[in-house]
Amino acid sequence: MKLTIQLAALLAIVIFPAGADIITIIPASTVANGDADRNAWLAANFSSGATAQTLTSFEDDTKGPWTSLSTTVGTFSVVAGSQSSTGSGTDTNEFTVLNSSDTPFQGRYNTTPGGNNWLDSNDITKLQLTTSLDTVYFFITDADDTGGTLTLQTADGTIATFPTNTGNGSLFFVAITSVDPIGFIRWLDSSRADGYGLDDFGTVSYPRPSPAPVPEPASWVIAGVALFLVLVIVQRRHRKERP
Repeated sequence: MKLTIQLAALLAIVIFPAGADIITIIPASTVANGDADRNAWLAANFSSGATAQTLTSFEDDTKGPWTSLSTTVGTFSVVAGSQSSTGSGTDTNEFTVLNSSDTPFQGRYNTTPGGNNWLDSNDITKLQLTTSLDTVYFFITDADDTGGTLTLQTADGTIATFPTNTGNGSLFFVAITSVDPIGFIRWLDSSRADGYGLDDFGTVSYPRPSPAPVPEPASWVIAGVALFLVLVIVQRRHRKERP
C-alpha cells in the first residue's frame, strides 16, 4: 500500500512506503529557492560531506525530437502506450530539447545558472528515465498548470502525484532515493496538452576516503634496521640465559 503524506507546513509532498523508494516533491517560487530546497534536502537526509552533483543539464544535447536520449544520469525514452500532443507540441510521440528561443510553450524554462536548454515532454503522456543510480534529483517546470494530472512512478511501484492547477511557470524540486538502484522513473500525464520541462538531473556524491600513506623508501630502511637490532638483542638475551 502506498502512503502519501502532504506536509503543508513545509509545502512538500513525501512518499515513503516501508522498504520502498522515497519521492520528495517541493514547490519553489524561484530557481534560487529551488537550489535552497535542494541544499536543505541534502543536509536533512545525508551525512556530512555529501554534495549535490549535477549530471545532466542538456546543454550539449540537440533539439531532436527524440524517442531515446542517452545522458549521464541515464536514458530517456518514450514509454509504450504513450500518446502524442494535441496542444502546442509537434503532434508526434517524441520528446525534445528546447531553449527560450525555440520553445512553442509558455512557462517552461532552463533552471541551470548560465545555461539555456531543458528537456521538454513535448506534451506526450508517458516519458521514462532508465537509471542505475539509487539517488536522483531534478527540477521540473510548468507541471499541471492547465488541468492535467502528472504522476511519478518508479520501478518498485512507488508513486507520487503533483498538485493540480499549479499555475503557469510552476517550479518544483524533486528527489527520489532508494536502497537499491531506482531502475526507472516515469512521468505519466493524464493530459495531451499539459506538458512540462525537466532540467538539472543529479545525484549525491560522497568524498572518497584518503588512501593510507605509502612509506617513503628511507622509512623502509629505518624500519628494517630497527627490526634487525631487535632480533640481535633477543638473540643475545637467549645466549645469556643458556646454562
